[in-house]
Amino acid sequence: MTGHAEDRDHGERAPGAMHETRDISTRVVLWFAVSLVVGAVAVGLVTLLIFNVFGRFNEQAYPREYPLAHVGAPQPPPPPRLQTKPREDLKELRAAEEAVLHSYGWIDPAGGVVHIPIERAMELTLQQGLPTRAQAPAEAGLPARSSSGRVARAGQ
Repeated sequence: MTGHAEDRDHGERAPGAMHETRDISTRVVLWFAVSLVVGAVAVGLVTLLIFNVFGRFNEQAYPREYPLAHVGAPQPPPPPRLQTKPREDLKELRAAEEAVLHSYGWIDPAGGVVHIPIERAMELTLQQGLPTRAQAPAEAGLPARSSSGRVARAGQ
């Protein structure tokens, strides 16, 4: 083995065939690649510098204001609010209702309206009975109980 290109390619090339050295220079390709990398870095740095400079101008011209941001403790939302302890709230509500149901008290002192314990109210209802309306006289043209809402018209 001699190590020549012809020997490695198993004789597929014509004898004496070599690459063309006049078309392109390796030095030119390397300089071009280096200049591309340097140019890309330079463009990135200039862009970063421009953003920083104009960003500072923008911050000075328009100071940041956050009208919805409050300083300090947040204000609670308007009612109705979510319950944080619903079982305790329900117990308190039922206790307050029981206290009202089993006690005497004023509802409207100016109008003379009071509330009485529910047991006493049931006793009074049993003694006095429920109030009823006075029966109105049967008027002509009103549907009878079994008429299904039909009204008899004159001449029928």
